Amino acid sequence: MKSRIFVVAMLSAVALVPAARGTIRTHDGPLTTVPNIFVDIQVTITDTRITLNRRSANRGDECRFIVRNVGTKRHSFTLGGTARGTVQPGFSHTLNPKTQQTLLLFLNYRGPMPYRSIIPADRSKPGMHGTFTIR
Repeated sequence: MKSRIFVVAMLSAVALVPAARGTIRTHDGPLTTVPNIFVDIQVTITDTRITLNRRSANRGDECRFIVRNVGTKRHSFTLGGTARGTVQPGFSHTLNPKTQQTLLLFLNYRGPMPYRSIIPADRSKPGMHGTFTIR
């Protein structure tokens, strides 16, 4: 009798292996449902000002800052800084004349983010700073 129960148990176990193997799913694509969409923000730097085609975006957006220095001198573009005792996400990049750089930033902070040029000659120019807002 014991051997009969053992045989039935073994056959049941062997029968379940293909069923269990069929429930395992493999996934070749990305494991997220978040779309890979970027918000493009054109940043143009001249010798006297920094202009952005958009001055705000939504929290959770992935932004592609396309920074162009169309001036005749070297300039920088710095976004973010220190707020409420913590460091905001951001970046700083210096561009030579007539060059372009694309910088990516995930906006996980909500509120105003200052932008400016940190080149000493640009600090006193009123057009070389402003505020980008994350809603």
